[in-house]
Amino acid sequence: MNKEQINAKINYLEEQLVSLNHFLPETYEYLMAELDAQRRLLAEIEVCETFQQIDALQGDALMQMGQEA
Repeated sequence: MNKEQINAKINYLEEQLVSLNHFLPETYEYLMAELDAQRRLLAEIEVCETFQQIDALQGDALMQMGQEA
């Protein structure tokens, strides 16, 4: 799953929550739990991407140091 898919799901869930006016408490709890799960997935992807960028930068720096030696 990619960030665009997760963001689309988050947007859908948020729209459902905004339109809640007669749903049962269980429905609200389900929507909130699903929203939390999707936000967690998005955060996980963003952290992994950031870590990959950091690792790539460190790898580049190590390669430059090796070439200078």
